[in-house]
Amino acid sequence: MIWAGFWQWGRAEEKITIKRHMDAGIKQTPESMSDWRQLEDYQSVKISGKYVNKHFLLANQFHQGQAGFNVYTVFQSDSGIWLLINRGWTVTDEIVVELDSQATTVEGFIAAWPRPGVQLGEQEFTDKNRQQVTYLPPAQTKVLLMQKLCDSADCQILNRVIKLSATAEHGFVRDWQAPMMTAERHRAYAFQWFGMSLVLCIIYFIYLRKLYASKT
Repeated sequence: MIWAGFWQWGRAEEKITIKRHMDAGIKQTPESMSDWRQLEDYQSVKISGKYVNKHFLLANQFHQGQAGFNVYTVFQSDSGIWLLINRGWTVTDEIVVELDSQATTVEGFIAAWPRPGVQLGEQEFTDKNRQQVTYLPPAQTKVLLMQKLCDSADCQILNRVIKLSATAEHGFVRDWQAPMMTAERHRAYAFQWFGMSLVLCIIYFIYLRKLYASKT
């Protein structure tokens, strides 16, 4: 219970950090992989490069109760780092069209790589530039991108994604939300766990006292 209390307290601190990043509005401009590693999830970024017409349509994504796809498009930054841009949600894959591969600048914020709660079976990729997928397993996706896009063994692929800003071009529905549970609720749960731990300790010491008294 004590461990659970500290875990909830730690989650509260994470939510405070997330809210601070989302409210700050300061756009980072990472160039090297070292720069990217120093950034935290939900920090805003602005990067230059070009889209590559290879799209993953992640199925079973919901918006306002309707099932659809999150569209992930490959992007190469000017520094040579490959990454995936989450361009938002769409109900059909028919509106996902080829993009101009000329130089452009995108704005958004860093997010963790999409992971399913439970994965049933393996994801099989195809050679199509636009393919529907049920999962985007990080290792398997990275291998695919290296085979199809990279010219050398030192190919750098970011292990996080960028969620495209709601005002940026070439996007779909982007109603990005912070994690639903607030820091205050996490702290309330932490106090509950700490409180139950204290009650159990008191009961235990009362029991020991009575046990000692009965033996004397």
